[in-house]
Amino acid sequence: MKRTFWIKTGLMVVSFMALLFWTNLSYSVSALSKGNGDGTDQQVLVNSSIQQLNEEATSLYRHALEHNIEEVRNSIMRISERLEHISFEGQTTVEGIHAISETIVEVKEAAVRVKSDDTGLQQASAKLRLAADSLANPAKPLWLQYYKIVQNDLQALSTAVNRHENGAALSSQYAVLEEHYETIRPAAMIRREPYEIAQLDAWLSHTKGLTAAKQPDIAQLQSMVSQGEELVNQLFGREKDESAFVPFVQGPNRRAAGLFITSVIVAALTYAGYRKYRAQQQGIFPFRR
Repeated sequence: MKRTFWIKTGLMVVSFMALLFWTNLSYSVSALSKGNGDGTDQQVLVNSSIQQLNEEATSLYRHALEHNIEEVRNSIMRISERLEHISFEGQTTVEGIHAISETIVEVKEAAVRVKSDDTGLQQASAKLRLAADSLANPAKPLWLQYYKIVQNDLQALSTAVNRHENGAALSSQYAVLEEHYETIRPAAMIRREPYEIAQLDAWLSHTKGLTAAKQPDIAQLQSMVSQGEELVNQLFGREKDESAFVPFVQGPNRRAAGLFITSVIVAALTYAGYRKYRAQQQGIFPFRR
């Protein structure tokens, strides 16, 4: 009788544990769903604001090409207002935020001196358009399309170096490369690590000095061009292989999955205990040596 009491008590404890695990699982899933819902609403709002910023930057660029300075200034004002209300948390780095802010200031300054520097306004507007697009389209930003352009610039510089052209010709080829890089630099800063930008900045600075020399060091320039190709490939993600494997369970779902697995184990033990109890009640005992 005493043995039967302890068996029943054990079964009740195990059953209670199983119920407790299932309750915790249900609560965790419910809380997770609610949390995800709030986070999703916030993310939708942020994405909408960034898309509006991107559309405004595209309009500004079009107005700059059309020499519609009044609309350019109106677009700048709207972009500045939108920027104040956008949360960049999780969207880019501090350096990326600083880059797009600097680009907006550059467009404002170019719009002021537009009568004497119309080309400068178009270039600044292009930089802002690419930066805003980089925020709005992290998977396939427009600035990545500059890869072929920058590669061609590097190839042209390499050809000039191999032909032992004079400093003026080398400086001219370098200036084209630098202009294209400066156009995409803010957009790249939004999506790339700061050290990648710093490496390419340092490379450009050193290469500029070499091309500006009265007697260019051809051997060093050849080495620098080769290094530049590697840095450009790194910037555009041409040397990065994405992993073919992903974790089976990610993020907050790990807890829910763990609770589920634990509950299954407890349920199985409960059922095994119940079968053993039934067997003992019916006078069936396991054979022991």
